[in-house]
Amino acid sequence: MFLKRIFGFTQGGRARTEILFSVAANALLLFFVALCFRHQYLLLSYKEFGDESETIVAAKMMASGMRLYSDVFNHHGPLTFLPGVLTEKLGDFGVRGNRVSIALLQALSILSIYTSPALKFKWERVLACVASATLILVYLPDTFGHMYLYQTIAGLFLTIILAQYSIPAILYPEKVSSLQVILGNALIASLPFLAITYLPVAGFSFVSSYRSKHYRHILIGSAMGLAGNLLFLGIYGSFAGFLAYHIYLNGKIMPIYTGLQPGGALLVKAISSATSSLAHFISLIALLVSALILVQKEKRFAWRTILLVAGVVSLLMRGANFHGTPYFYAILPLIALSFSSTNTSYRASKQVAVAFLVICTLKVSLVLPGDKQKIASANIPTETEFSQLVSMLTEPRDRIIAYSFRSYEYLASHRLPASGHFFYLPWQERYNLNPKLGISIDACQQIRAAAPKVMLIDKWRVWDRYTWDSYGGCIQDLLDSKYHQVPNKPYYIRNDLWRALGKYFTIKDWRTIPSQPLAEANPIKLKIDDALIEANRRSKIVAIQIMFGTYERANPGVAQLILKKQAGGTVNIDFSLPQLLDNKYRSFDIPEDSYVSGEIKWITGGGISAWEGQDAKNKSLTCMRYVFSDGSRGFTPGCPIF
Repeated sequence: MFLKRIFGFTQGGRARTEILFSVAANALLLFFVALCFRHQYLLLSYKEFGDESETIVAAKMMASGMRLYSDVFNHHGPLTFLPGVLTEKLGDFGVRGNRVSIALLQALSILSIYTSPALKFKWERVLACVASATLILVYLPDTFGHMYLYQTIAGLFLTIILAQYSIPAILYPEKVSSLQVILGNALIASLPFLAITYLPVAGFSFVSSYRSKHYRHILIGSAMGLAGNLLFLGIYGSFAGFLAYHIYLNGKIMPIYTGLQPGGALLVKAISSATSSLAHFISLIALLVSALILVQKEKRFAWRTILLVAGVVSLLMRGANFHGTPYFYAILPLIALSFSSTNTSYRASKQVAVAFLVICTLKVSLVLPGDKQKIASANIPTETEFSQLVSMLTEPRDRIIAYSFRSYEYLASHRLPASGHFFYLPWQERYNLNPKLGISIDACQQIRAAAPKVMLIDKWRVWDRYTWDSYGGCIQDLLDSKYHQVPNKPYYIRNDLWRALGKYFTIKDWRTIPSQPLAEANPIKLKIDDALIEANRRSKIVAIQIMFGTYERANPGVAQLILKKQAGGTVNIDFSLPQLLDNKYRSFDIPEDSYVSGEIKWITGGGISAWEGQDAKNKSLTCMRYVFSDGSRGFTPGCPIF
């Protein structure tokens, strides 16, 4: 009797065991959800990708008042930029901020699976959502499925369409509500506005889901989707530009470079991609197994299921790389069908279900070897070498150029591009030889007119086939006549600025040394460049930046910067030592004035040094950058520029 009570074999014991099991399972589920939010937060900073940065920069330009396709070159569909425009209307955001909209769509897609009419019971809904969340958070980032890309948006739309509308329309058409019909068709109508290559999946989804009794709501949803996208295109873009760049350029010019010709070649590409890797092969098997469940519900020839599967496979027309991300998203609602036969009334089934939940929890928790390191080792940089140069030489209102395809540099620099062609590649040059419908953006003319102070031109040999000379000729002519290149760097500084700064990039007979460490009895005397101050005597200093050495440690305490004015008096600024970065410049905004000397004084802590540049005669100057009231900059000879 005692053993029966321990193992819950009595009737009362079974009840208590069931309650404890339920409480433990629900607690584990809540823990899983909390870990998913943490994992998602970390993914906001995981990996930088040029196509995503390109999308964000275009959205920033549109939010600033420029029109897509007529002022801003891009060959993606207009709907791609709606989330970014809405985000940028709220403030100046980078990659992290723009990924929030994707995270919200991911949450909605999981919610759409949980509430799908195709699933009947709570536990099958829970297991389907747990599986989907794990795949989205852990595995889809390998194909950039966490990024703000049109491929990701398309995949998330399809997840919602299939879970809420298409699959239920095949399995249980009587359960599909009017709202689901309207939402499903609005999203289906929106797919081609992300990319014209989504026309097949949109058409197959529309036909396979069509039920004549819902024709009114189908018309309403389709009209809403079309009208909303056309309205956005009309307000923020150009209809002629959409035809010229998205339709003509993608259909006629891009195939010359990608080798993917419209028509049968795309079908062959989709079929070959479906078995191109183990992950694709397994997903194809899962897709076909799910299709068997759908087929059993169709009374006659299973044409709806066939069309739906064909639409999903068509998502691989662009290949098995990140262009195939929508394919993996689309099969999530289909995989969820495999949980529809789960019977958790049996104890063994419950135990297996909890074991599945435990495994998924471990995977999203990042406690398994290598999981957290994978994300932490690929964080998006907050600044780049070029962004430091931009910060030194430009004001926020100034515009820059980062060619050939370095869109993240605009985000890191917090600057807008000086041309509607904010990247420049061979197909843009080819299109401009024979523009269509009056749509043409002249990058060289715009850059010449804007005269950016600094540009990055890396002269990318595109795909190891197309040299810079084949597409960047007029840009190169401008560089040769108006700019100087920083030695051994792809950075170009306008000639008038180079005359004042060039010597700091080419100086050779100086070395860098640290000052004596700061201590109570040993303040750091700032050795100001008097010659530089005299050369800029018509302007006053508004900010200085000092390069500190922390000796690879966080030094506790507070120090004080003391600057003496030429007319008398001082400016005192306290600053925290632990916030200093080793071998980095720390900026101080100061009242506009003329300053002749300064020092750093101990208050409660020390151990830091200020770097100095020393010439061959052992004369040294503190490594400082000077910002003058007329916008000009000054640098200490022999000190690192970056």
